[in-house]
Amino acid sequence: MNLTSMDFPQLALVAFLIESLIQTFKPLYDKDKGWNKDALLALFVGIVLCVATKVDLFVAVGLPISVPYVGATLTGVLASRGSNFVHDIFKFVEGKSDAPDFGTGPVG
Repeated sequence: MNLTSMDFPQLALVAFLIESLIQTFKPLYDKDKGWNKDALLALFVGIVLCVATKVDLFVAVGLPISVPYVGATLTGVLASRGSNFVHDIFKFVEGKSDAPDFGTGPVG
């Protein structure tokens, strides 16, 4: 399989999404502290806003998802990480940054 210049941003987006999902969902519940309400609220708001406004980063990089609302929902998960995280993704996708700084952990 040959990777073209359009394949790398798509692959990178999927890799960043997986990282984001793990870093977002992992701290939602702690056995000792219970539910992280700030992280849950950020996740909920990010998903609702992206689905309601049809914001879909996958379409933006030419990787549309065939299941309705999944792209917008996953974009909402990314958005819940915060504006700096999303800004770095957009800079990377646009080719303005060689080494984006994707912070760890959700907002909150």
